[in-house]
Amino acid sequence: MGDDYAGPVTVVAADGSERVLDNDSVWSQSETIKVMIVDTDPGDTIPLASVGPEALDKVVEWMKKMADTSDEDKQTWINEYKETMTAKEQLPLLFSTMNAANFMNVENLLDELCKFVAEMIAQRTPNEILDHFNIKKDATWEEEQELIATHKWIDPEGLIAKDRETATADETGRGAMMRPAEDA
Repeated sequence: MGDDYAGPVTVVAADGSERVLDNDSVWSQSETIKVMIVDTDPGDTIPLASVGPEALDKVVEWMKKMADTSDEDKQTWINEYKETMTAKEQLPLLFSTMNAANFMNVENLLDELCKFVAEMIAQRTPNEILDHFNIKKDATWEEEQELIATHKWIDPEGLIAKDRETATADETGRGAMMRPAEDA
């Protein structure tokens, strides 16, 4: 299509579904698409084999809004956009959208989503982070202690040990409540 092309571009998600990006103010936000446009013939589609359809919808929604929204209204819309992925059950969509933004090289979206995940992590204990993001812990307590002793930055405030003490106390308390009363 060439360097000076400004018309619509059709992209294809991993499942074969197509999305039309109306003009260069939309598709030029993706460095990947901008590079591919140069080597594509008019009417050809641009394959995005690493991008799923839901994630592509979220990225396209972002690019269209960024192209069409005034600077004064952008931050309000960005907050609403992120809010749609706040719920725990929306985390897979959030991370697939981040991967899509990375693959498509939509830098402002990727930056915004990374900042959003950092805000989700902030002020949570390590165990709360594991729980929220449904991450399975595979290290033993002894292995954790060894890592913490070797790398002090992992837990400078002792939150992991505090979480462990709280969990142990909770388990001990539940165990005591579950034991049958002894006969007098």
